[in-house]
Amino acid sequence: MADQSTLIVIGKTTVDINDPCAVLTELRKAEILVATGETVSMARFGEDETRFTEANLAGLQKLIARYETLCARKSGNRTRFAATVRFT
Repeated sequence: MADQSTLIVIGKTTVDINDPCAVLTELRKAEILVATGETVSMARFGEDETRFTEANLAGLQKLIARYETLCARKSGNRTRFAATVRFT
Protein backbone atom coordinates (compact mmCIF):
# COMPACT_ATOMS: atom_id res chain seq x y z
CA MET A 1 0.00 0.00 0.00
CA ALA A 2 1.31 3.43 -0.94
CA ASP A 3 2.00 6.05 1.68
CA GLN A 4 -0.67 8.78 1.43
CA SER A 5 2.05 11.43 1.18
CA THR A 6 3.27 9.99 -2.13
CA LEU A 7 -0.14 9.90 -3.84
CA ILE A 8 -1.04 12.53 -6.43
CA VAL A 9 -3.98 13.02 -8.75
CA ILE A 10 -3.26 13.42 -12.46
CA GLY A 11 -6.44 14.05 -14.39
CA LYS A 12 -8.91 12.03 -12.37
CA THR A 13 -6.55 9.16 -11.52
CA THR A 14 -4.62 8.80 -8.26
CA VAL A 15 -1.08 7.49 -8.71
CA ASP A 16 1.90 6.91 -6.44
CA ILE A 17 4.83 9.13 -7.43
CA ASN A 18 7.15 6.28 -6.46
CA ASP A 19 5.77 4.28 -9.41
CA PRO A 20 7.24 6.13 -12.40
CA CYS A 21 5.56 3.88 -14.95
CA ALA A 22 2.09 4.66 -13.55
CA VAL A 23 2.92 8.38 -13.49
CA LEU A 24 4.21 8.16 -17.08
CA THR A 25 0.96 6.60 -18.28
CA GLU A 26 -1.12 9.37 -16.73
CA LEU A 27 1.21 12.10 -18.05
CA ARG A 28 0.88 10.69 -21.57
CA LYS A 29 -2.91 10.81 -21.22
CA ALA A 30 -2.65 14.43 -20.12
CA GLU A 31 -0.38 15.23 -23.07
CA ILE A 32 -2.92 13.83 -25.50
CA LEU A 33 -5.71 15.85 -23.89
CA VAL A 34 -3.66 19.06 -24.09
CA ALA A 35 -2.51 18.41 -27.67
CA THR A 36 -6.06 17.71 -28.87
CA GLY A 37 -7.56 20.72 -27.13
CA GLU A 38 -9.63 18.67 -24.70
CA THR A 39 -8.40 20.74 -21.74
CA VAL A 40 -9.68 24.00 -23.19
CA SER A 41 -12.15 25.84 -20.98
CA MET A 42 -14.78 28.21 -22.25
CA ALA A 43 -16.23 31.30 -20.61
CA ARG A 44 -19.13 33.29 -21.98
CA PHE A 45 -19.90 36.90 -21.09
CA GLY A 46 -23.09 37.92 -22.84
CA GLU A 47 -22.37 37.56 -26.54
CA ASP A 48 -18.59 37.22 -26.04
CA GLU A 49 -17.00 33.81 -25.74
CA THR A 50 -13.44 33.13 -24.61
CA ARG A 51 -11.54 29.83 -24.76
CA PHE A 52 -8.41 29.27 -22.74
CA THR A 53 -6.10 26.63 -21.34
CA GLU A 54 -3.43 26.82 -18.67
CA ALA A 55 -1.48 23.83 -19.96
CA ASN A 56 2.24 24.02 -20.55
CA LEU A 57 2.83 21.44 -23.30
CA ALA A 58 6.61 21.91 -23.38
CA GLY A 59 6.86 21.44 -19.61
CA LEU A 60 4.63 18.39 -19.82
CA GLN A 61 6.83 16.87 -22.52
CA LYS A 62 9.94 17.40 -20.36
CA LEU A 63 8.21 15.70 -17.46
CA ILE A 64 7.23 12.79 -19.70
CA ALA A 65 10.85 12.39 -20.85
CA ARG A 66 11.99 12.33 -17.22
CA TYR A 67 9.45 9.69 -16.24
CA GLU A 68 10.28 7.60 -19.33
CA THR A 69 13.85 7.41 -18.04
CA LEU A 70 12.73 6.58 -14.49
CA CYS A 71 10.31 3.93 -15.72
CA ALA A 72 12.98 2.35 -17.93
CA ARG A 73 15.38 2.20 -14.98
CA LYS A 74 12.72 0.59 -12.80
CA SER A 75 12.00 -1.96 -15.53
CA GLY A 76 15.70 -2.70 -16.01
CA ASN A 77 15.81 -1.27 -19.53
CA ARG A 78 18.65 0.99 -20.58
CA THR A 79 17.71 4.10 -22.50
CA ARG A 80 21.24 5.22 -23.35
CA PHE A 81 24.18 3.21 -24.51
CA ALA A 82 27.86 4.02 -24.40
CA ALA A 83 29.49 4.93 -27.70
CA THR A 84 32.10 2.50 -28.89
CA VAL A 85 35.12 3.11 -31.07
CA ARG A 86 36.58 0.41 -33.25
CA PHE A 87 40.06 0.58 -34.77
CA THR A 88 40.84 -1.54 -37.79
